Amino acid sequence: MQRPRHVAGRLIISLGMIAFFATGVHSGHFDSELKDRLARVSAHIYNDRFGEAQLLLDSLDRDGGWAPIRRLFSAILYQSYMMAAESDILKDQFFAVLDSLERDAQDMLAGGGDSAVAYWLLGHEHAFRSLFYGRAGHFWRALKHGLSARNAYNRGYRVDSTFHDLAFGLGSYQYWKSVKTKAVNWTPLFNDERRQGIDLLRLAADSAEISSEAATAGLVWVYINENMLVEAIRLASDLRDKYPDGLTFLWALGEAYRKMDDYKAAIDVYETILTRLEKQPGNYYNVIEASYFLANGYRALGENEPDGNPKLTRLQDKIRSLAIPEETRNRQKKKIRQILSR
Repeated sequence: MQRPRHVAGRLIISLGMIAFFATGVHSGHFDSELKDRLARVSAHIYNDRFGEAQLLLDSLDRDGGWAPIRRLFSAILYQSYMMAAESDILKDQFFAVLDSLERDAQDMLAGGGDSAVAYWLLGHEHAFRSLFYGRAGHFWRALKHGLSARNAYNRGYRVDSTFHDLAFGLGSYQYWKSVKTKAVNWTPLFNDERRQGIDLLRLAADSAEISSEAATAGLVWVYINENMLVEAIRLASDLRDKYPDGLTFLWALGEAYRKMDDYKAAIDVYETILTRLEKQPGNYYNVIEASYFLANGYRALGENEPDGNPKLTRLQDKIRSLAIPEETRNRQKKKIRQILSR
């Protein structure tokens, strides 16, 4: 949809958004048709079927109220794909859709006053930027956008305390901000809010309209980080069974089993991941990642084998034979060295 450059056009779009989103406090913020479509988009993303997710998003109406939600889920799709591929290949499209999403939220606020949904969109727009910059190692840029996301989510909750999709974004911010700033959590700006973050994520998992599954997925990694490994494995196993074609929850299971020192279970998971990655290795970053954890697991279980460790030897031979791009080789040189060490 082309955005009109004149004020009247912007106002018409804003009113259209408000009319679409604004519902009674107790009747929900999104209609059942939209929630059903978004659930199907999310299922494709969790199953790593990114092309199917894009086709379904493209089928959404491109007019009026569909547009901001379509853009929000396009941002989710782009970010999910880049994280799965460990590549910034969609960076330009990702930031373009975030710019549009920010304009959507500002148009809604300009055209209809305070709106919890507008602040939710604005919070997510900043949260996506924060996560991108955080993965790239730009700590202060990530923190700046994280703070902006927090402020937007809080303003949204002041407008409507029943809109618990906000709890997913706010809880994620509070928890992971506290983890990243642990060394300075004694200062007023960086208080330890991990417990509050977990409580909000649990609230979103129970009560959010369209973010419940995402909040549950977020709790998996929170529980792993908190060494609540039994709970993490239970949640990750349920989500793995629900979305069997995706790798996201296999990575989580592998990490949880590894932290439990259950090397046999971890090996089974990472072997499954590696088998799937070999069909579409991409830039080989994740192939190296899975191989690294496998090599460590093989060593842990095979230390006392009299004839060496044939699985480790085969894995090492496979890594040596790969045409790994130079960029990936440089990024993963320490782990490659560890895989190949005797």
